[in-house]
Amino acid sequence: MRSRTRHGRLLASIVAAGLLLAGCGSGPSQAGAAAIVGDTRIPVTDVQSWFTELFERQPDIKPQAREQGAFDDLGRQLASQLVRQELIDRAAREERLTVTDQQVAARVDELGGPEAATEGMIYGPREAGEMVRSQLLTTELGRKYIDRLAITFDLTQASTRREAEEKARRMARGPQEAAALVVEDKAAGLLAGADQRARPVDTLELAATTPLFGAEPGTVMAFERTPNSGQWLVVRIKDRRVDPAAPAQLANGADDRVLQQFGMHLLGATADRAGVQLSPRYGVWDPVGLAAVPSEGETTGFRFQGGAPQS
Repeated sequence: MRSRTRHGRLLASIVAAGLLLAGCGSGPSQAGAAAIVGDTRIPVTDVQSWFTELFERQPDIKPQAREQGAFDDLGRQLASQLVRQELIDRAAREERLTVTDQQVAARVDELGGPEAATEGMIYGPREAGEMVRSQLLTTELGRKYIDRLAITFDLTQASTRREAEEKARRMARGPQEAAALVVEDKAAGLLAGADQRARPVDTLELAATTPLFGAEPGTVMAFERTPNSGQWLVVRIKDRRVDPAAPAQLANGADDRVLQQFGMHLLGATADRAGVQLSPRYGVWDPVGLAAVPSEGETTGFRFQGGAPQS
């Protein structure tokens, strides 16, 4: 198992909780690890060293977090970013994506320089380049597939979390159960259908806001179309094809923001292939939201393969 040193971790918001990092690991394979992604171990010692640098640079963060009782939440945000960063690196290697130093420097300049680019962030000016490089790589991942990817899936809906989980588990039993559920729900007047087809370039909102395109065939997912809406989609991916031809010109306003969001959702497939083990100290891994959450009941959805939850 290989280990990677990670000073200057990238975080999208101010998070801090050095005390949370002690004692991670629940077994031999995770002893001393904050998380394991595939064969990559993210060690606690590297994270602790990074936190020391943070507190030296921004000494007011630690007492603020203690006063607000936010250590647990902040620790989960940190763990989430560590795992996502590894997934970005892994996807870039798999897809042979690169960005040049010139591209990184140009983007930092667009943001007003290192100081402005990292204002209010947990990382400092010297980490601005690493932050921007990750953003650019995620954008390039989205760009590579936005108009080449097409999926076929079965679809139904649910109105509660419990119902969504039950239907997802039923779909995960196999294609016959999935087909039967779709027929039943369609007859009941629900939004349901078999062999639905979608391309991200034609449905940019779905591409940017849902995990629909970030899963391999056989994966079953249940997620809310909009957070806290009570409108759950339950889908079983039946086919996922990539057009080998060169991408056509992007349509429908797929700007870099949309491409980055889409690229982030594509990391779901990367996580499935690699496998993610999170230290129980940070809760559980949400395979739909790609984040650490306090408990299984607080994930943003469900992701099953062959009837087994991915966690």
